[in-house]
Amino acid sequence: MALGPAAPRNYPSRMTHGPLIAEIESWLIDEALHDPDILDLFGALCVRLHAIGVPLERAALSWPTLHPLFQAEQIYWRLGEGAELLQYLHETQPSAAFEASPFHHVLIHGLDRLRRRLMGPETMLDFPVLNELREQGFTDYLMTSTAFQIAEVENYRGGESGIMASWATRREGGFSDADIDALSRIQRIFAVACHASIQKRVMVNLATAYLGATAARQVMEGLVRRGAGERIRAVVWYSDLRDSTRLSNTLAPDVYLDLLKCYYDCTAQMVIDEGGEILDFIGDAVLAIFPLRGETGGPDAARAATRAMERALQMREERRPQRAAMGLTEDVRFSVAMAEGEIMFGNIGVPTRLTFSAIGPVVNQVSRMDELSKTLGRSVLVTREIAAVEPGHWRSAGLHRLRDFADPIEIFVRAAEVEAEGAAAPRPLAG
Repeated sequence: MALGPAAPRNYPSRMTHGPLIAEIESWLIDEALHDPDILDLFGALCVRLHAIGVPLERAALSWPTLHPLFQAEQIYWRLGEGAELLQYLHETQPSAAFEASPFHHVLIHGLDRLRRRLMGPETMLDFPVLNELREQGFTDYLMTSTAFQIAEVENYRGGESGIMASWATRREGGFSDADIDALSRIQRIFAVACHASIQKRVMVNLATAYLGATAARQVMEGLVRRGAGERIRAVVWYSDLRDSTRLSNTLAPDVYLDLLKCYYDCTAQMVIDEGGEILDFIGDAVLAIFPLRGETGGPDAARAATRAMERALQMREERRPQRAAMGLTEDVRFSVAMAEGEIMFGNIGVPTRLTFSAIGPVVNQVSRMDELSKTLGRSVLVTREIAAVEPGHWRSAGLHRLRDFADPIEIFVRAAEVEAEGAAAPRPLAG
């Protein structure tokens, strides 16, 4: 037997909220001046509204964002469960669920407010989500919206950018007129606080995407003058796509871009996943670091870099049959060079156009090691400092002089690569 909607809840007699809403407005203004986290802010607002007698049991806040991965963010709050942040990936076309939602309706029609009774004689269930809420016992649903520009983005999916909030209750009879007035009144002040918080999130997102987490943090903390920076020790990673000139000259642009995407997924993404930081994309080369943390951080950084390298090679093998099935016959071949040393990590360039990067002998060293990898016919080269952390992983390839370096250094290659070729008596790492 089908079950009907859950029964509404009984709340105390309805009340006015004017003086208490004024206190919440004052609190929101103070929060806006103190760099609030939007997740905490929305959760605290819902709790405060419920505490003054607004029978709020479910709320959601949505806004567009600028992020390489996500096009929108949303916070869900439920009474007794707290607030949860959701992020929505970029889509070429809006999903059917979004287009059938009240959020989409409010957005494209530029509405400031939308209300739907979910029970009683004025029931109106013209969006699928409203049927779901009714089945959960909700009796009333309100949406409030405030438009404002986010970064330089004025429009989002056919409507103005800004915030949209939904509020729902299970109280019998739904929201009172005083509740509706309180939620509508709080929206504008809340939008001011959200505006500051969202702009900060966008700024941090873009700085992190284009500079990397460490550089973004230092820039946001005020390290913005040319020449400003710090000396750190790090494992430096340099990977390069093989035959890139030939590939770019002979492949169709879309095919070459697909190959580049696969290459960066294998290399740059694995660096990030293992805690490294991308410093620069030099043509198709990837320059990255694994900073040494504390006096004993060298082994951890070397292990992380080695894991990233092995995962990069593994992903390349996993992608090979997928690419072949798509008719993409060109193999994704790349090299990796790693060394440990001190770098100057900071701002370089001209006063009006800076970049955050690393300079130092070890940066030049890994670039020259990459050149040597072509001569030796090896895909991965590391120095003694890296190899010493996991000796069984590496085999010595002897002493080699790098271009522009006076003294030869001992170079190590992957033991698995040597043994797979059946090389005779590979030399283990000496003590």
